[in-house]
Amino acid sequence: MSVRVVVLAGALLSSGCESMGIVECHGQSWYRLGLNDGKAGAQVERERYVKSCGADFDAKRYDEGYKEGAGR
Repeated sequence: MSVRVVVLAGALLSSGCESMGIVECHGQSWYRLGLNDGKAGAQVERERYVKSCGADFDAKRYDEGYKEGAGR
């Protein structure tokens, strides 16, 4: 039973991260994330990603996606 609790807790925590604005940094498609932010009309979230992800954040790819998504 304890294994089920651990698995369930892990699933709940990982799904909750996105809704709380926590970014999964490793392996992230920064271009796609920028594209989605641009399409949604979201302000550039660059500083939040830099703060959360540090060296894993690819600003160039994010900016390229954001510009395309925003129609620039």
